[in-house]
Amino acid sequence: MKVMSGEGRGGIVSLALSVTIIGLLLLAGCGLAPAPEVGYPAPDFTLTDLDGNTVRLRDLRGNVVFLNFWATWCPPCRAEMPAMEGLYQEYKNRDVVIIGVDLLEYWSNVEYFVEVNGYSWTFVIDTDGQVAMDYMVTGIPSSFFIDKDGIIRALQVGPMSRFTMEAKLAEAME
Repeated sequence: MKVMSGEGRGGIVSLALSVTIIGLLLLAGCGLAPAPEVGYPAPDFTLTDLDGNTVRLRDLRGNVVFLNFWATWCPPCRAEMPAMEGLYQEYKNRDVVIIGVDLLEYWSNVEYFVEVNGYSWTFVIDTDGQVAMDYMVTGIPSSFFIDKDGIIRALQVGPMSRFTMEAKLAEAME
């Protein structure tokens, strides 16, 4: 019986994955635009929602935008979504827009997930990962709270409670 050391197939896969992640992070930092920060303009984007409509961040000026990067396979992303639905229902008539930016998944998977769970805010798919790179997203969920003038007022990497979402939304509404 042969015992595999950490240098076997699993080690090679881990090494390849690590090199890929490091490479993507380095490439993300090679662009001309600075990393999005609180107090600075949010990078503009144009994506398509699940109904086939074009969604442009610049067209949402005058609204507070809660921009959430997520994926259907991400347990922390799924865990915060019921709170996001509650927040959407409470704030949808108060010039607040929630946009869920799914990362690199098939349309059918996202449509099924949204329909089965009854989520009603806007969902778009970042099919090539460019928007995530523009926002320097290194983990999901990642959220950006953008004021009516397009300035990032708060951000969060990792899942949030409803309380935290409301506090960060309040920062963007000030």
